[in-house]
Amino acid sequence: MLSRDAEHLYWLARYIERAENTARMINVNVEMMLDFPVDDTLGWESIIESMDSKKDFLKIYSNYEESNVINFLSIEKNNPNSIISCLKGATYNSEFIKDDLPRSSIEELNNIQLFFQKEMTLNASKRKRAKNIYEVISSSQRFFGIISDNFSRGYAFEFLRLGRFIERADMISRIIDSISSAKKKEGTVDLSTLEWVNLLKTLSAHQAFRKVSRGDIEKESVINFLFKDDNFPRSIHRCLTILKKSFLSLPKNNLALASTEKFLKSIDSSRVGRYGDKKIHEFIEKNRITKYIKGLEPELQNEIKINQRPKSL
Repeated sequence: MLSRDAEHLYWLARYIERAENTARMINVNVEMMLDFPVDDTLGWESIIESMDSKKDFLKIYSNYEESNVINFLSIEKNNPNSIISCLKGATYNSEFIKDDLPRSSIEELNNIQLFFQKEMTLNASKRKRAKNIYEVISSSQRFFGIISDNFSRGYAFEFLRLGRFIERADMISRIIDSISSAKKKEGTVDLSTLEWVNLLKTLSAHQAFRKVSRGDIEKESVINFLFKDDNFPRSIHRCLTILKKSFLSLPKNNLALASTEKFLKSIDSSRVGRYGDKKIHEFIEKNRITKYIKGLEPELQNEIKINQRPKSL
């Protein structure tokens, strides 16, 4: 297949997955901040930091009030990682490969972009805002459901899967890091069960976690589940396992497979569940998915420009 088609497929999947996960972070943080007995801007600041967007945010806003952060993450056109920017990025990439994708998947993507652009305004009420953001999550799941059921397996499918699960693994680590970072801020208190329950809810992992852990919901078991469980599709280990399967289906895969195996071993051999909040942050920084990407086969990097960061459109 053409390298430019591979690039568009890869970034299409990354943009849609990023939009969904950003929506998840917003929704769960709104709920968690209701229970914070201290400065509720701390949790929002941590999300901005975990997404490497602090510099861009402070160019526009002077504080981390909930409304400012939600606007920045959802509809700010000057934020390349906002939901609306991601949806536009996905639509842009889909234009080049629309004849290769199921027609219903393109319709789903166009519909959610138009809906979100129209309905998600600065004046939207909290209830409407929450509904609009949840619709992004639902639409993303519908899009990938259509792809799963109606798209032939081959190189094109594997590049979509690479983009989706590289982005997912990266965002999972960022979501975990945002909670750990919030706890490290001076003045916060340990909300114990609350924060870990909300983390599980962010990733739709609460029910799956309960099936493997019957005891109290506490830090060690939650962190181990999200890093190491190989059955849950939103654990980092499972994402890497899926990436490994995709690389096995692609040519010139030796270095990519070796890099993936190395990353898996780093996670499996760690005792990350027992780390303190500072050490969790350091572990995530050391094992950031973007560093893993840099270890992938050079030929693959050149083919789909896998190291580029999304740009504003």
